[in-house]
Amino acid sequence: LSVKVLRGDFWYWLPLGGRAEILSSILARILGKLVSDFTSLVQLRHPNEVGGIYWTFGFALTMSSLPVTLKIYETQNGNLPDVDLSWNLLYILLPSTCLMSSVFFFNIEKEYRRTFYDAITCKEKYITSFRELKNEGLRAQKVFNVSRNIWNPIQFEVKEWVVSNWRRWEEEKPKWLDQNMRARIPVDWILTKEATREEEEEEKDNL
Repeated sequence: LSVKVLRGDFWYWLPLGGRAEILSSILARILGKLVSDFTSLVQLRHPNEVGGIYWTFGFALTMSSLPVTLKIYETQNGNLPDVDLSWNLLYILLPSTCLMSSVFFFNIEKEYRRTFYDAITCKEKYITSFRELKNEGLRAQKVFNVSRNIWNPIQFEVKEWVVSNWRRWEEEKPKWLDQNMRARIPVDWILTKEATREEEEEEKDNL
């Protein structure tokens, strides 16, 4: 949790609003790390969750801490039968886990390998996607389908994009701009019919 806070990546992506986002972010960050440490679930390397480089660091730390922890236990409790069993299991499971992980890594598509050492945060992922995507529907999803805390640093950029295109969207009525999407756009960003009419009249007067 402290790592997420220090990296400015505390907020979880779910757009719950209000205090619910504080609670969901705390739970998601703590539970995500616990599940990742105990299961090494590769899906949790996604920037929305633990993140690539932090997931890999946790995996390496978990694997290296097993023999260390077992050695400390053995020193404190002596050579017990369960210690011998644990060492025998460790000699089998640790190399096999590392081998299978290596096989998996080198057999996935090359474009996904960087996700294991990528340091991009959830916030950076959505902001970068919004700026780089050309499809307007996808751009809208990258901001309005996630918590506003994620894209708050570029809210003025998003607002300008909405205001400058709203009248065209009203005329073209793209499929992505359905009622659900409209409900997610801040009301004060939406040009009302009256404002649009006044703008058109001003343009006519200027001509």
